[in-house]
Amino acid sequence: MNNDINVFHHLGIISRDMDAAVKQYEQLGFVFTPLTIPRIPLRAGADPEPLGAGNRCAIFRNNYLEILGIVDATRWASITREQRGPFDLDEPLQRYEGLHVLHLGTNDLNLVRDRLQQRGLEPTDIRPFHRLVDTADGRRMMRAKTLSFPQGTNPEALMQIAQHETPEIVLQPRYMNHPNGAISITEVIVCVQDPDGVARKYGLYTDQAVQRRGALHIVEFGVSRIIVVNPSDLPEVLPRQVAPTVPFLAGFTVASDLEITERALEEREIDFRIHNGRMHVNPTDGYGAAVVFENADSSLIAAA
Repeated sequence: MNNDINVFHHLGIISRDMDAAVKQYEQLGFVFTPLTIPRIPLRAGADPEPLGAGNRCAIFRNNYLEILGIVDATRWASITREQRGPFDLDEPLQRYEGLHVLHLGTNDLNLVRDRLQQRGLEPTDIRPFHRLVDTADGRRMMRAKTLSFPQGTNPEALMQIAQHETPEIVLQPRYMNHPNGAISITEVIVCVQDPDGVARKYGLYTDQAVQRRGALHIVEFGVSRIIVVNPSDLPEVLPRQVAPTVPFLAGFTVASDLEITERALEEREIDFRIHNGRMHVNPTDGYGAAVVFENADSSLIAAA
């Protein structure tokens, strides 16, 4: 893969009841890591500190899905929204519980930041992000670095661009054996009033042209894609979804072995339907987010 933006780093569900959200996704056949506590610097140049939020993650071959919630309300309340910056959960939760986090991934964040600056897109400085992760050899510190954009630039998501510094600590194979056959997050569906403008913005972030398929605006980068659509056309890609508000991260797609996925969902009595060759799980079973399964291509299956 190239060193520009080439994959989703991760997506995230924000919940007021993290245990309940994890339970719903376990029922869909996803396996989750133990709880970890993210740490970020609260001022420029400072060491990363815990925020009072925690997450559990479903790990895939090249990215992950996190479920986030507040685990220490006193600590969380002691930190201002300005200090939390793009990691603030309060504002998204005021809008809805569900899919909010959209992090694009790269192998060279410095290169990406230089390109964004040259395009006049105003990326922030690069900041560290840490959390202690259980491994087979004990707890080790996962390290990553991230950048974001000025407040208000991306109202549709908690959007950042990130680079793993210790991918082996996060993407542990022992957590990748999901009963539903999931291999990788491949797509996110963004519902906004101005799909043309938002898609062009993501095209600039990823340095890719926007493609059109009917009402859908599609940005493909590496092994991932973003689909941007307006509320009236959302059923074209998610037939049972109605946007409760806009902007809205309506759902995401996971590459899997669909035969395994079908068996897992039927065994768990999870309702799904087939649309355009893909399996769609009702948003009520995805904590407000539509969960779509598509057949993984041979390269993904071979590498899993």
